[in-house]
Amino acid sequence: MRRQKTAPYLFALPYFLIFLAFSVFPILFSGFISLNDWKGYNEPTFIGLQNYIEVFGDPRFYKALGNTLLLMVMIIPFQLVLGFLLALFLNSKYMKLKKTFRLLNFLPYLTTPIALGVIFALLFDPAFGTVNQVLEWFGINAINWTKEVWPARALVSMVTVWRYTGYTAVLFMAGITNINTDIYEASEIDGASSWQRTFRITLPLLKPVTTFVVLSTMIGCFQIFEEPFMIFNVAGKLVGGPNNSVLTGIWLFYDTAFSNQFRNGYAAAIAVCLFAVIAVISFVANKLMSGKEDG
Repeated sequence: MRRQKTAPYLFALPYFLIFLAFSVFPILFSGFISLNDWKGYNEPTFIGLQNYIEVFGDPRFYKALGNTLLLMVMIIPFQLVLGFLLALFLNSKYMKLKKTFRLLNFLPYLTTPIALGVIFALLFDPAFGTVNQVLEWFGINAINWTKEVWPARALVSMVTVWRYTGYTAVLFMAGITNINTDIYEASEIDGASSWQRTFRITLPLLKPVTTFVVLSTMIGCFQIFEEPFMIFNVAGKLVGGPNNSVLTGIWLFYDTAFSNQFRNGYAAAIAVCLFAVIAVISFVANKLMSGKEDG
């Protein structure tokens, strides 16, 4: 009898141990390290809130937050619209070879960051990149994608949208699949067009999925690192891009912790501040998007 009572806990124990070791402990350790002056190889020296005071006075931190918000505005609308349209296309009853196209749709999400950086750095190279050659065929002057502020931001936004739109489409497809088909059949009988079914049935019933997608995309924007880091490493190892225009919070954290600075305590304080910013913005966005429904 005792074995029957303890067996479920024993089976669940490995999960909790892994969760504690790789989730809870790193968070607590980061909080501890953020209160210390530590380079990763010396003894931590307790300095209290000094790292946080420095973060709040660091112009690079505010630059990184501003860049993230700009990239968020440039990424989220396109990623949501394209992901939703792709989901409609891949769920259409007239669609042939659905499994093949769904696989192709998801492949960019599986692309490794190294390949991503090399491919797009070559495609958008200002001197001999394919993109500028195509623009010149149409009479458009070549754009200095990796050396100017707004072209650099546009490049990072395009790459991010290209990489994660397939993942967004999968989430929307899951939501559309869960909608009762009887509703669509009834609307067809009533003479509703495909556009009316989309805007009057699909979109309203997808509100919980849309809220999740928006929130997860916002959080993902705060975690942007691989795309700009790899592209601008290949393009000339320019930290933060031209004039720090694509410096993100995670890139600032990485540069502080693992570059020549090795200021792990200060980097941990940056990480904690980023976590706080993400939590506040996510909470506010969730309230704005679902407040009326909850009321």
